[in-house]
Amino acid sequence: MGPLESVRVLELASVLAGPLAGTALAERGANVTKVEHPPHGDVTRSWKMKNEDVENPSSAYYESANGTKKVVWQDLASTSGQTWMDEALASHDVLIENFKWSDLTKFNLLPEDVATRHPHLIRVRLVGFNESPERLAYDVVVQAETGFMSMNGFNDRPPIRMPVALMDVLASHQIRMAVMEGLLAREHGKNGFFAEVSLEGSGITALVNQATNQLVNGQTPERNGGQHPNIAPYGEVLECADGHVVLAIGNDRQFEGLCHVLGVPNLATDERYQSNQLRVMNREALILKLNQAARDWHKIMLERALRDAGAPAGVVRSLDEVFEKKDHKWTIQNSSGASRPRAVAYHVDYFD
Repeated sequence: MGPLESVRVLELASVLAGPLAGTALAERGANVTKVEHPPHGDVTRSWKMKNEDVENPSSAYYESANGTKKVVWQDLASTSGQTWMDEALASHDVLIENFKWSDLTKFNLLPEDVATRHPHLIRVRLVGFNESPERLAYDVVVQAETGFMSMNGFNDRPPIRMPVALMDVLASHQIRMAVMEGLLAREHGKNGFFAEVSLEGSGITALVNQATNQLVNGQTPERNGGQHPNIAPYGEVLECADGHVVLAIGNDRQFEGLCHVLGVPNLATDERYQSNQLRVMNREALILKLNQAARDWHKIMLERALRDAGAPAGVVRSLDEVFEKKDHKWTIQNSSGASRPRAVAYHVDYFD
């Protein structure tokens, strides 16, 4: 049970962004019905790693975005499917879909028509590109065309995609926000709500300071191995005796703590490193000295020492290390026992 327990959501979306949004709403109590086309359903059911069970109708990828939902199998282009869907639209509060525009006529889902038949409905549609909604838009394509790949990797190697479908994840948050806006608007007497979320727009919105570095300063970001263009040492990785620690030093006091822990206090008073901008300018020489001082440390011990000194840093963990605790609070199991990350990462208390 949760704050959305009275909300009924019809999810006609597939792959990741829409289903992940539906799962997040379900984790807040919404009654979510996912519609899949027989016989194969959501394409991610077939996106299996080489060691996954061929006979299993699900996949690890599918489970990542689909949790406590009711699954209904319907051919929405059929007469019976059309009847079922119109009845479902009448009884649900929210519709999430990612059909191509050309399919909307076939499924009787043109926005104005649906709003006329079901003015109470809060509808959120996912597209790939704002100006070309018919264009197929897989995550990696959007990563490329919104600038993310151009910044990811090293400048002496080709651009690379990020190892998760980040554009879909970002879009799923935009979908959730649109649903909440629609519910609030309906509470204020506004009907016929229709929002269109794009993967492209979700990516560009998330460029934040990289975008303003370009728009304000005319500085085009380059691939630099994860270094922060405005802060140093931030994003640099120290190689320890048994792994790696990443630094997130944001001010002079934190830099002094880092130097003290590593046994090189002279770096904090070196005129080349006495301000953040100077550290950005002289980054390469600084990181070489820091790595020399860190190589005999064990990663866990170094992170703890830096934490005690007020110098932000983190151990670079592999996923087996991240999820090594069986009672990990960020995971959840569905009815079949499959474990996945939670779609909602916050906890609520009511101090009434």
